[in-house]
Amino acid sequence: MSNFQVPQFIDRKPKIVGFLTLPQFLYVAGAALVGYISFYIFNFFIAVIITTVFGLIGVAFAFVKINGQEFPQVVTSVFGYFWQPRLYTWQRQIRTESINLDKVEEIENLRSRMSLQEKLKSAALSVATGKFFKPKENQKKEGEFETVVFLTGERREAKKVDY
Repeated sequence: MSNFQVPQFIDRKPKIVGFLTLPQFLYVAGAALVGYISFYIFNFFIAVIITTVFGLIGVAFAFVKINGQEFPQVVTSVFGYFWQPRLYTWQRQIRTESINLDKVEEIENLRSRMSLQEKLKSAALSVATGKFFKPKENQKKEGEFETVVFLTGERREAKKVDY
Protein backbone atom coordinates (compact mmCIF):
# COMPACT_ATOMS: atom_id res chain seq x y z
CA MET A 1 0.00 0.00 0.00
CA SER A 2 1.44 3.40 -0.98
CA ASN A 3 1.77 6.28 1.39
CA PHE A 4 0.90 9.74 0.18
CA GLN A 5 1.89 12.99 1.77
CA VAL A 6 -1.17 15.11 2.56
CA PRO A 7 -0.67 18.84 1.98
CA GLN A 8 -1.09 20.95 5.08
CA PHE A 9 -1.67 24.66 5.58
CA ILE A 10 -3.30 24.98 2.16
CA ASP A 11 -5.21 28.05 3.32
CA ARG A 12 -1.95 29.98 3.81
CA LYS A 13 -0.52 31.90 0.90
CA PRO A 14 3.24 32.11 0.30
CA LYS A 15 5.03 35.17 1.64
CA ILE A 16 6.75 36.94 -1.25
CA VAL A 17 7.91 40.29 0.14
CA GLY A 18 8.95 40.03 3.79
CA PHE A 19 5.92 39.01 5.77
CA LEU A 20 3.49 40.07 3.01
CA THR A 21 1.94 38.04 0.25
CA LEU A 22 2.05 39.48 -3.25
CA PRO A 23 -1.52 40.89 -3.23
CA GLN A 24 -0.96 42.45 0.22
CA PHE A 25 2.26 44.05 -0.98
CA LEU A 26 0.55 45.42 -4.09
CA TYR A 27 -2.29 46.97 -2.06
CA VAL A 28 0.10 48.66 0.39
CA ALA A 29 2.50 49.73 -2.40
CA GLY A 30 -0.39 51.13 -4.45
CA ALA A 31 -1.62 53.17 -1.49
CA ALA A 32 1.94 54.43 -0.85
CA LEU A 33 2.34 55.35 -4.51
CA VAL A 34 -0.91 57.35 -4.49
CA GLY A 35 0.27 59.14 -1.34
CA TYR A 36 3.67 59.89 -2.84
CA ILE A 37 2.17 61.29 -6.04
CA SER A 38 -0.40 63.35 -4.11
CA PHE A 39 2.41 65.24 -2.30
CA TYR A 40 3.71 66.45 -5.67
CA ILE A 41 0.32 67.37 -7.14
CA PHE A 42 -1.68 68.86 -4.23
CA ASN A 43 -0.84 71.18 -1.36
CA PHE A 44 0.28 69.67 1.95
CA PHE A 45 -3.11 69.59 3.72
CA ILE A 46 -5.01 67.89 0.86
CA ALA A 47 -2.10 65.50 0.25
CA VAL A 48 -2.18 64.38 3.91
CA ILE A 49 -5.93 63.72 3.69
CA ILE A 50 -5.60 61.78 0.41
CA THR A 51 -2.63 59.80 1.76
CA THR A 52 -4.53 58.95 4.96
CA VAL A 53 -7.66 57.82 3.10
CA PHE A 54 -5.80 55.73 0.53
CA GLY A 55 -3.46 54.35 3.21
CA LEU A 56 -6.41 53.14 5.29
CA ILE A 57 -8.05 51.65 2.22
CA GLY A 58 -4.80 49.90 1.22
CA VAL A 59 -4.25 48.50 4.72
CA ALA A 60 -7.89 47.34 4.87
CA PHE A 61 -7.59 45.58 1.50
CA ALA A 62 -4.30 43.99 2.58
CA PHE A 63 -5.06 42.79 6.11
CA VAL A 64 -8.78 42.90 7.03
CA LYS A 65 -10.85 39.73 7.02
CA ILE A 66 -14.60 39.64 7.60
CA ASN A 67 -16.07 36.27 8.60
CA GLY A 68 -12.99 34.52 7.24
CA GLN A 69 -13.19 36.21 3.84
CA GLU A 70 -10.63 38.71 2.66
CA PHE A 71 -11.75 42.32 2.29
CA PRO A 72 -11.43 42.53 -1.53
CA GLN A 73 -13.74 39.54 -1.87
CA VAL A 74 -16.26 41.15 0.51
CA VAL A 75 -16.16 44.43 -1.45
CA THR A 76 -16.65 42.54 -4.71
CA SER A 77 -19.66 40.74 -3.22
CA VAL A 78 -21.17 44.02 -1.99
CA PHE A 79 -20.89 45.69 -5.40
CA GLY A 80 -22.18 42.54 -7.11
CA TYR A 81 -25.18 42.52 -4.79
CA PHE A 82 -26.11 46.10 -5.70
CA TRP A 83 -25.40 45.88 -9.44
CA GLN A 84 -26.69 42.44 -10.38
CA PRO A 85 -30.41 41.81 -10.77
CA ARG A 86 -31.98 39.85 -7.96
CA LEU A 87 -34.32 36.90 -8.29
CA TYR A 88 -36.33 36.15 -5.17
CA THR A 89 -37.09 32.45 -5.38
CA TRP A 90 -38.93 32.13 -2.09
CA GLN A 91 -41.96 34.07 -3.33
CA ARG A 92 -44.32 31.45 -4.63
CA GLN A 93 -46.43 32.29 -7.64
CA ILE A 94 -50.11 31.78 -7.00
CA ARG A 95 -51.85 30.02 -9.85
CA THR A 96 -55.37 31.03 -10.55
CA GLU A 97 -57.53 28.23 -11.82
CA SER A 98 -61.19 28.33 -12.61
CA ILE A 99 -63.35 25.45 -11.50
CA ASN A 100 -65.39 23.82 -14.18
CA LEU A 101 -68.84 23.04 -12.77
CA ASP A 102 -69.24 20.15 -15.17
CA LYS A 103 -66.37 18.36 -13.42
CA VAL A 104 -67.88 18.99 -9.99
CA GLU A 105 -71.23 17.56 -11.11
CA GLU A 106 -69.43 14.58 -12.66
CA ILE A 107 -67.60 13.87 -9.39
CA GLU A 108 -70.86 14.12 -7.43
CA ASN A 109 -72.47 11.62 -9.79
CA LEU A 110 -69.52 9.23 -9.39
CA ARG A 111 -69.72 9.47 -5.61
CA SER A 112 -73.44 8.83 -5.54
CA ARG A 113 -73.00 5.70 -7.69
CA MET A 114 -70.13 4.31 -5.58
CA SER A 115 -70.94 1.37 -3.37
CA LEU A 116 -70.42 1.46 0.37
CA GLN A 117 -67.36 -0.81 0.05
CA GLU A 118 -65.70 1.53 -2.46
CA LYS A 119 -66.40 4.51 -0.18
CA LEU A 120 -64.80 2.70 2.76
CA LYS A 121 -61.73 1.79 0.69
CA SER A 122 -61.40 5.41 -0.44
CA ALA A 123 -61.70 6.67 3.15
CA ALA A 124 -59.21 4.05 4.39
CA LEU A 125 -56.74 5.05 1.70
CA SER A 126 -57.09 8.72 2.64
CA VAL A 127 -56.51 7.90 6.32
CA ALA A 128 -53.53 5.62 5.56
CA THR A 129 -51.83 8.21 3.39
CA GLY A 130 -52.54 11.01 5.87
CA LYS A 131 -54.52 12.98 3.37
CA PHE A 132 -57.27 13.92 5.81
CA PHE A 133 -56.17 12.44 9.09
CA LYS A 134 -53.04 13.50 10.91
CA PRO A 135 -52.30 11.80 14.22
CA LYS A 136 -51.95 14.01 17.27
CA GLU A 137 -48.51 14.41 18.73
CA ASN A 138 -47.77 12.69 21.98
CA GLN A 139 -48.89 15.08 24.64
CA LYS A 140 -47.07 14.71 27.90
CA LYS A 141 -49.19 14.74 31.01
CA GLU A 142 -48.28 16.98 33.90
CA GLY A 143 -45.89 15.32 36.28
CA GLU A 144 -44.21 13.09 33.69
CA PHE A 145 -40.45 12.83 33.41
CA GLU A 146 -38.45 14.25 30.50
CA THR A 147 -34.83 13.88 29.47
CA VAL A 148 -32.90 17.12 30.02
CA VAL A 149 -29.62 17.69 28.16
CA PHE A 150 -27.15 20.06 29.85
CA LEU A 151 -24.54 22.16 28.02
CA THR A 152 -21.90 19.64 29.00
CA GLY A 153 -23.80 16.92 27.15
CA GLU A 154 -24.94 15.20 30.35
CA ARG A 155 -28.47 13.75 30.23
CA ARG A 156 -30.74 13.48 33.25
CA GLU A 157 -34.37 12.61 33.86
CA ALA A 158 -36.31 15.54 35.32
CA LYS A 159 -39.92 15.93 36.36
CA LYS A 160 -41.80 18.36 34.15
CA VAL A 161 -43.71 21.04 36.04
CA ASP A 162 -45.93 23.52 34.23
CA TYR A 163 -46.47 26.77 36.11
